[in-house]
Amino acid sequence: MFKIAVCDDEPVYLEKIINSIRRILDERGISTYQIDTYSEGEVLLEDDKVFDYNVIFLDINMPQISGLEVAEKIRESRQDILLIFVTAFLDYAIEGYRMEAIRFLLKDMLDELLPECMETIIKKLDMQTHKINKHFMEGKKELSVDSIWYVESQRHKLFFHIFEIRMVRYSLYEKLDNIEKELQKYRFLRIHKSFLVNTKYIESISNYRVLLKDGRILPVPRDKYQKAKERYYEIMGDMI
Repeated sequence: MFKIAVCDDEPVYLEKIINSIRRILDERGISTYQIDTYSEGEVLLEDDKVFDYNVIFLDINMPQISGLEVAEKIRESRQDILLIFVTAFLDYAIEGYRMEAIRFLLKDMLDELLPECMETIIKKLDMQTHKINKHFMEGKKELSVDSIWYVESQRHKLFFHIFEIRMVRYSLYEKLDNIEKELQKYRFLRIHKSFLVNTKYIESISNYRVLLKDGRILPVPRDKYQKAKERYYEIMGDMI
């Protein structure tokens, strides 16, 4: 089920956004969704459900606490929630993307911008639902592809670095080439003979290394660097 929150202190726009979301999802034949509304950022943050949402639409200009501040609080705990900023002004666009918002929608252009935004949301949420089953040394596990940060090869054994409630590591005997074939359609990038990385969690590629969003650094060999960097930007372009 898609769980969506819309937070806006202007009732007219709140109603317009939720009606448009419903219409677009219904047109796509998606019936299993839930939309909750909030008129204040504090109320959203105080709700126990705040981290259960897949998608949150945030008005930037709200009293007491702005949408940017709400997003910052959310990002302290969750990186996978899709954030969309809605505003009447362009002034905050750069700050909004710093919070890794996937879209920045102008209120007077909602009719034009929201359909494409929802298509992107549907595509991204579909990626999050993909599962793989593996017989790890720690036992049989069903993993969300989206939870895998990277796979590391060491002495004929693979280590899956996965975020559940915290970062964990599962191991099995398998060739990284085989896992690469299985995961490359989910935007994983081979940066090294020993590392296969989920591009979602790459902060940057520079100076022959990959910086992950949690601060970890993985090496990129000189002979693979340019190709890996080009492929990364190609994947990121497809994700926009």
